[in-house]
Amino acid sequence: MKLKNKITSSQKKYRTIRNPFSFEGIGVHSGKKTRITVIPSGGNIEFMKKGIEDSRIEACIDNVTDTTHGTTLGNGLFRFRTVEHILATFFALRVRGLTVVLEDGEEIPILDGSAKPIVEKLKKELMVEKLTKNGSDSLQIKSPITYKKGNCFISVFPSLSLKISYLINYDNYPELTQMKTLNVTDESFVNEIAPARTFAFLEWVKPLRKRGLISGGSFENALVYSKAGLLNKTELRFDDEFVRHKILDFLGDLSLLCRRLKGHFVIMRGGHTTHVEFLRKLARQTSKT
Repeated sequence: MKLKNKITSSQKKYRTIRNPFSFEGIGVHSGKKTRITVIPSGGNIEFMKKGIEDSRIEACIDNVTDTTHGTTLGNGLFRFRTVEHILATFFALRVRGLTVVLEDGEEIPILDGSAKPIVEKLKKELMVEKLTKNGSDSLQIKSPITYKKGNCFISVFPSLSLKISYLINYDNYPELTQMKTLNVTDESFVNEIAPARTFAFLEWVKPLRKRGLISGGSFENALVYSKAGLLNKTELRFDDEFVRHKILDFLGDLSLLCRRLKGHFVIMRGGHTTHVEFLRKLARQTSKT
């Protein structure tokens, strides 16, 4: 007998910040300096342009407008690009009730290409716990849901915790075939996932820049790999840093369901586009209606 995936909603604690904090840096696609301020608010995570109330956009799956080398949220008039790293951090550390205010540009700063600087900012803030009756629903996966497109496969299976297994494989770089399975906890995210940096292959650089992308990309904010190997002078933070970063990206996209989840996600050769398509399928199949 097939069990139904179960959604529950109850009064639970959530974390938020007591005081605003800011950071600035380069937008990886625009190459322009950008600054954000994170302020405590109510409800889920939302983004807005400074001083423009109509620019408020909730960080939810329905507001994803683009998934080209990053996840973009938009409402037709405003958009917020490369939101995945900051959302992954908030989601993994169970922080909500925040508004991310962009003062310049439309991108979240890429920083060093990882979520580590965001985690360090949060660590310095006085975190508080609050009770909510109207917070995000919890989703307990009771039966598998599967998605396949091309050579990408994504599925979720029942689990007592949030677990992710991710496989990466690139035809031109078989040596970079990597797989990582992780139980997502505060500690595992901070120590094993947040420091993993974004990456690109050398042959991607010129074509992407011709399309107006990764203008702000550099050896300071991305790992660059070629047939000669890693081109960065700095060492890898992990032997399997590439697949760990894919887990970071997936967590950011997963946060857009606005639910606490218990399930084992298995992703093979995924990316932002397939992540979001799968999560939309998951949202439809687990909707209350």
